[in-house]
Amino acid sequence: MRKLLLLMFLIVSCVGHLWAQRTITGTITSAEDGKPLSGVSVLILGTTKGTLTDFEGKFQLTDVPENARLRITLFGYSQQEVEVGDRTNLNIALETEAADLDEVVITSFGIKRDKKALQYSVTEIEGSDFTEAREVNIANALSGKVAGVNAVNLSSGPAGSSRVIIRGNVSLTGNNQPLYIVDGVPIDNSTFGQAGLWGGSDEGDGTSSINPDDIETISVLKGANAAALYGSRASNGVILITTKSGRSRKGIGIEFNSNFVFEDVINHFDFQDQYGHGRDGLAPADANEAWSFGNSSNWGARFNGQMVPQFDGVSRPYTFQQDENIKRFYQTGSTWTNTLGFSGGNENHNIRLNASILDNKSVLPNAGFKRRNVSMSYNGKFADRVTVTSKVLYSNEDAQNRPRIADSPGNATNALYTLPYSLNVNDLRGDPNKLGAVPEGFVPMDGKAPGEELQISNNLWNANPWWAAYQFENDDVRDRVITSNVVRVDVTDFLYVQGRASMDWYTRRETDITPYGTGYARRGNMQERERRVREINLEAIVGLSKTFGDISVDAFGGYNRMRRSSETLALTGNNFNIPFFHTVSNLANQSIGYDISKEGINSIFGSATIGYKDYLYLTGTARRDWFSTLDPDNNDIFYPSVGGSLVFSELLGLDASGLLTFGKLRASWAQVGGDTDPYRRDLTYRLGQGHLGQPTASIQQSSLPNPFLVPLTSTEFEVGTELAFFNNRMGLDLTFYSQRTTEDILSASISRTSGFNSTTVNVGEMKNQGIELLLRGRPVQTADFSWDVSFNFAYNDNEVVSLAEGLEEIRNSGNLGQPRTRWAFIFNVVGEPFGVIKGFTQEMINGQPVFNPETGQPVQSSEISILGNGVHKYTGGMTNSISWKGLYADILIDFKAGGDIYSGTNVRQVGSGGHRMTVEPVSGLGFVSEGREKITVTGVSPDGEAFTKVLDATETDGFWGAYSQLSDRFIYDASFIKLRHVSVGYTIPRTMMDKLPVNAIRLSFVARNLALLLNHMENVDPESTYNNSNAQGLDYYSFPQTRSYGFNLRIDF
Repeated sequence: MRKLLLLMFLIVSCVGHLWAQRTITGTITSAEDGKPLSGVSVLILGTTKGTLTDFEGKFQLTDVPENARLRITLFGYSQQEVEVGDRTNLNIALETEAADLDEVVITSFGIKRDKKALQYSVTEIEGSDFTEAREVNIANALSGKVAGVNAVNLSSGPAGSSRVIIRGNVSLTGNNQPLYIVDGVPIDNSTFGQAGLWGGSDEGDGTSSINPDDIETISVLKGANAAALYGSRASNGVILITTKSGRSRKGIGIEFNSNFVFEDVINHFDFQDQYGHGRDGLAPADANEAWSFGNSSNWGARFNGQMVPQFDGVSRPYTFQQDENIKRFYQTGSTWTNTLGFSGGNENHNIRLNASILDNKSVLPNAGFKRRNVSMSYNGKFADRVTVTSKVLYSNEDAQNRPRIADSPGNATNALYTLPYSLNVNDLRGDPNKLGAVPEGFVPMDGKAPGEELQISNNLWNANPWWAAYQFENDDVRDRVITSNVVRVDVTDFLYVQGRASMDWYTRRETDITPYGTGYARRGNMQERERRVREINLEAIVGLSKTFGDISVDAFGGYNRMRRSSETLALTGNNFNIPFFHTVSNLANQSIGYDISKEGINSIFGSATIGYKDYLYLTGTARRDWFSTLDPDNNDIFYPSVGGSLVFSELLGLDASGLLTFGKLRASWAQVGGDTDPYRRDLTYRLGQGHLGQPTASIQQSSLPNPFLVPLTSTEFEVGTELAFFNNRMGLDLTFYSQRTTEDILSASISRTSGFNSTTVNVGEMKNQGIELLLRGRPVQTADFSWDVSFNFAYNDNEVVSLAEGLEEIRNSGNLGQPRTRWAFIFNVVGEPFGVIKGFTQEMINGQPVFNPETGQPVQSSEISILGNGVHKYTGGMTNSISWKGLYADILIDFKAGGDIYSGTNVRQVGSGGHRMTVEPVSGLGFVSEGREKITVTGVSPDGEAFTKVLDATETDGFWGAYSQLSDRFIYDASFIKLRHVSVGYTIPRTMMDKLPVNAIRLSFVARNLALLLNHMENVDPESTYNNSNAQGLDYYSFPQTRSYGFNLRIDF
């Protein structure tokens, strides 16, 4: 990396001699009162070079060409253009006037358009919003920033996957996340691992490779109309990421950004602290009892400090340890990101080189993540009419021991939180040279040899936390290249031709080892897998932009050719022959798997916008895709959209200084679609291990292919308004949308006499409708002080309209849609919202709760019913930005409401006696608990006979074990309000750096997830979910949420 940085510096240094030098300074004041104005934008016209005034209103520009003109802009003041001439010092006074409302945003295919001409909603976020209180995965940083965008912060560890949903879920069974496009390149955002019924691990996704320091802007295209030009893959919306380019300037510009934060586990648990390990109210009498009582049993005696034997035969004080265990096991994590950038250029050529290193040490011992990014951008103009743009982004990700989550036996968090509360986790460290292993000279109850897993009970599936953290391996490395090359020829002043060749390519290698000596897999197992993915897009566009009197025309049309391939090679096996030698060649049983997939889409598209007198705009777009994944006789789909906008403030000639500064109405209609996965219409085959030297072959899938599949269709209507008041000091953006998906692709059961279990059909239908609101304002503005506030809110109402004929419900996401308890499930049910939670309740007879008359335990219902919904209906956030002279503060609060969560974590805590409910006075349906000593049950038997029963201390564990099977008792309101991020910093004035070779220094204190301001959950975070599938609303020992805090330093040379 050091050699690469040196090479970058030498390259840019050589280029630096091409540019001349000239420096001007100036002061900008208010014409009204003569006070200096800070934060004024000073831009050299015809270039991308500019600066901002400091709190004294002063600025400095270097490498200013002869005959330069400066554009001076500031929110709330009139824009000015100033001739520099031969002056080297300027004094400029700005008049108060309406701010410039001709905002330009990036839309489909990277085309910049006036926002007032758009007929749909689009939100653009500056890259600087992501570089201070940052996330490792950039997608998670969208939470609370954009109305209508539901970004789920998964509890899956550093660099885990993201789940971003725009305007609700569109498909019942398909991918509902948006298409990500980086510099015009559609990128693969696949998730590489999921945790479900049997646990697993989240191994990241495509957006985790993006460096926030490379980002110039992020544009969120929310409606179908906004995304229609991207065709089938944009049916869930589009997130456009534009990376930084070089700038014209004197010599070489150098930017250095360093961000260092600590991370601490947020412990939401409120454990019962009165009783410890044991059974029937008794502590273990000897090592045999301690071993047989189970790993997670807290049904023992009351704590009083007595000496009690534990799993290893050693008697230790019988005291509450669990709160301290959290501190003993987890460590203070950290993330350190250092980015160095070089840029330079003149009016015709510029270049930017960037290098970044991220080093994360997880709060989980022996885990971490490293990312290395290198990016290059070149812009060149030749012969006045030819422009060449080339961008290359390279990333290398190296994850060490990604955490296993949910019910995975290697889940260290599960192992830690289910320890008996009287046990000190440090007593399980075992061999100091091999943590979690049986030490030399000790013979455990199960007779394991030294070096094998040290366990504390006869339940071999309950892992030692240290063994899970230090001896399991779950590592992966990914190398990725994203490249975009564009050539544009301006044939005339109004006609252009553009070609683009782009590629997203990566290889990913992973190693997953369950080590020799593990309790539940004594001889261990292993998997090594390598995946290669490549997508190439070739694109050609012809466009024009011309004005005919009062009428303006902006139009373009083009062709796109996409080819995608992926191949995976996997080596798996079990039973290591030589103990503790973890290689594939040492496995007694081995198997090889190889998968290859190819697909392609050919497309034509076009767009035309006609404007009249800068207040009326009509737009139509069209695209047709031809899919390789569909039947050749039925493999294309057409995506149209129409819309318009009326800037009525221009039409009515409203005075900019009045109450209403700007007003616009917009409406649009669009239709988009989504194709299916490769080979769903074809039979595929596989080769087996062979027998007696002869190969074997079989049909790969159990689902009958359907050659008549067509893409799903999503139709959306949107209306909205944009208003600005009080000289643009206050603004409002309001949107209403209604969207319906038809011909969704579902799996339908068929007779097994066909040789298959199911087939794939076009039958599903779902609808979404909702509102989005953005309020912004600047309540206070003086020469030295400003306060900006924005508030966004969204509501989404979703309904499953229909499924296959005769089918009223389907399981959502299979095993991903149920936790290990198997007492709750995610379903899609006709007439209900997407992703309802179904589970068991207590059996009732004539309104009376049913209990077992022999045991007094509640009787679980024989059928499951709808208990909640795992998707939030309401989302939003509020941002406050305050600046005073060189000081500033940015604060983001976000919220979600209207969603529920089934907490398998609390189920397990109650069933094992760790929940406070099991020791405190509690009154529930048909019972009154007086702690561990007595529970009085009043109800009816399964035969309907009324009875009352009093349970003693030997029976309360059985009662709570049965109670934990009642799913409805563990459905929680998942609404929350969070203090998501805070940045407080200081920009050093240039006057204090006259003798330093720097242009700007900015130092900030940064923090994320500082506080949970509203919460209805017990013991876990309301965002505690363990996968990013369509099955949301389930919790089961996810990776703990963390709080980060530290500093960010930015220096510009």
